[in-house]
Formats: sequence, C-alpha cells, structure tokens
Amino acid sequence: MTCGDRWILILPNVTFVNHSTDDLSQVFYVYGRRQGHLVITARSSEVNISSVADFLLIDIARSNILNIFIQIVGWIYFAAWSISFYPQIILNFQRRSVTGLNFDFLALNILGHSCYSVFNVVLYTSSKVQQQYYVNHPHGVLPVLLNDVIFSCHAVFACIVTVIQCLLYERGTQRVSRTALSLGGIGLAFLFISSIVSATHHLSTLSLLYFFSYVKLAITIIKYCPQAWMNYKRKSTDGWSIGNILLDFTGGALSLVQMFLLSANYNDWSSIFGSPTKLGLGLFSILFDLVFIVQHYILYRTRDHDGKQINITNDDSNENFPILPSKV
Repeated sequence: MTCGDRWILILPNVTFVNHSTDDLSQVFYVYGRRQGHLVITARSSEVNISSVADFLLIDIARSNILNIFIQIVGWIYFAAWSISFYPQIILNFQRRSVTGLNFDFLALNILGHSCYSVFNVVLYTSSKVQQQYYVNHPHGVLPVLLNDVIFSCHAVFACIVTVIQCLLYERGTQRVSRTALSLGGIGLAFLFISSIVSATHHLSTLSLLYFFSYVKLAITIIKYCPQAWMNYKRKSTDGWSIGNILLDFTGGALSLVQMFLLSANYNDWSSIFGSPTKLGLGLFSILFDLVFIVQHYILYRTRDHDGKQINITNDDSNENFPILPSKV
C-alpha cells in the first residue's frame, strides 16, 4: 500500500497472505498533516491480480465547521437556481401575456437545458458510460450526482411550461428569429451527426455526452444576448421578471463562493484556476445578471411603471432585436 507522507502520517505496511480461506480485513487510522486530496492505492506482487480498482480517496480539510458551512451554501444556491424559473412563469400567468420575454432566449434556453439533461441522466444511469469514464479516470469520482439530474430535468420542465404559456397567452407578433433558429439548427445538426458516428462505434458514448455538454456551454454564453438587446431597444424590462435574475445572481454568486471556500479549505486552488471554462462561465452569467439588474432598477425604471403597454411588432422581434447585434 502506497501513500503520500506529505499529507498524512505514513501508514504501516500490511501483507495479506495468499491462498487464505479466511476473509481478511485491516483497520487503518489516518492522521492528516496538511490540507489536500490524496489517493491511496494498493499494489499486488501477483501478476494475475489487478489492483487498479483498489484505491481510497481521502480529503483532508482545514476545518470541519467550514465544510458544514460549504454544504449549506451549496443547498442554498441549488434552491435559488431551482426556484429561479418560476418568477417568469408566475409573471406570465398574472399578466396573461408573454410580451417582453424574448423568444430567442427561451428557445436557446430549452435547448441548452435539454442537452444538459441528456448529459446528466445518461452518465448517472448508464453503467456502460460509467465504465468508459473510469477507464479515462481510474481514480476519479463520477462528476454527476442525483441533484444534478433532478435540477436539469426540472429546468427542462420549467422551460416547457413557459413555452406552453407562449402558445396560450398574448405574445403580439413575436416569434423566434431566423438567427436563433439557425444557431439552434447548427447545434442540433452537430449532435445528430455525432450521434450517428457514435452509433457506428467510431465515437464513444462518453465523448458524445461531452459534445452535448459543449453545446450547453456554447448556449450559456450567448443565450442572454437577445433579451438584453431587446430590453435596450424597448427601453423597458416590462414582461421580463427581475425575480428570475435576482435568484440566478444569488445562485451564481454563492456557487463561486463555494468554489473558493472549497479551494481554501482543501488547499486545492487548481480546482478553480485549473478549470477556467467553468469559472469563466460562472462569471459571465453573473455579468449578464448585473446588466439586467442595471436595466431594471436604473436605466428603465420609470418606463416600466408608467402604465403604458409596450407591444412588440413582428419586425421588432426579428430585425431590431438580433441575437448578436453588431453594435449597441
């Protein structure tokens, strides 16, 4: 048995006698020296015995109290993100209208969350895909938990409810723009072709799932642009729920707080700066939340409460509100 003595006190060597008919067990008491993550592995002198799957993950924290606080923060931002879909749904129901909600944002959002759900559900439930993951990461831990599956499926459900509202309630002449349809079509075509390649066994199912996650990441970067641009052109946030943004901002900020607290408690800063994509997307989402907050509470505050109904024409929804404007 091997371990790193920089993190824990050296464990005693233990030899298990071969050809024994008794069940053997050994109790070890592990004492940490410094914070960090450690993998303890077993080795066998027998050629025909593989010990690749025999390992123990040890997390050494600075403070157990801080660990409890980190878990509380995690549940709070999970709840904030889960609830964040409902202020818009409630607002649409109260107004019996979806004017002010950009359809490009909604279309991209449901596609992104659907891709995220496929990634989470398949990786969490498929033993075949899990075996592929452990081949690539022999000492890794499955990155998808049950709460990830529940959140992503719930997000798709909430988006579907909003789409149904768009079909039933007053929406003016707004529709999904050709730009958003084209971008969504490119993403779906990419996933369709990748699925065919995977079905012919030229691409692993795990790699295909990663492609689904890449589409989700790309959509996260661009999905807020059409709503922010539409608010700017209308000089109003009427019909766009600020409650959604406040909860999303709360969840995003607390998720970053949890990341930094985990890194500090385990002295593992590579988990943050070693994954710049995850950190960058979190900061990017918070940045757009701040844009919406400024629009609602500062720039267009009086316009949303002057008692006038703001309608969107067919031309406005497709020409004046492009998903990626060339200039503002």
